[in-house]
Amino acid sequence: MSHLSTIQNKEIEIVKPLKKQELPKYWDKDYINQKIELVNNHQHKMLLIFLWYSGVRITEAVSLRKQDIDFENYVMSLRWLKSRKYLTRNAPIHPELRNLLQLYTATFKAEDRVFPITRQRAWQLTKKHLNGHPHQLRHSFAVNWLRCGGDIVTLYRILGHSKIQTTMEYLKIVPNDLGKELIKISFR
Repeated sequence: MSHLSTIQNKEIEIVKPLKKQELPKYWDKDYINQKIELVNNHQHKMLLIFLWYSGVRITEAVSLRKQDIDFENYVMSLRWLKSRKYLTRNAPIHPELRNLLQLYTATFKAEDRVFPITRQRAWQLTKKHLNGHPHQLRHSFAVNWLRCGGDIVTLYRILGHSKIQTTMEYLKIVPNDLGKELIKISFR
């Protein structure tokens, strides 16, 4: 952004430096697992595990109903509100999470919300148990995905980003070892 100023009848352009864009804040998987292990409330623990194992947005998590989970095919249908319109997408469920969800929701009716709390309450719980906010679990999921060798295109689809450039921000945190990637290519 620039502004024009006049000093002694001469116009000069003042250029303000661009704000340095911060990288997403995330937690190491050991930190998350240790903190979740300390949570005594079963519902709170399940919410934190769900956010960590799925990488979903908090609005998607608190909107999820039992009927939105396809246990047989390891998929869930997620809904979230954006610009006063509900958007939907399907996301995979990790096998461990699927098993936990099946046990957790065993007594739920199909139309019951899996996590019947508000976004604000989820923020309070994440602050209390992990000293941060729910979106940090989403960032942590993405960083963990890449560190475990997951590819960026699949991550983009799992996270439901509208632009792959948003997902590519995580590559700044987890740089690719290009040499290891080149070894995978055969020239004969």
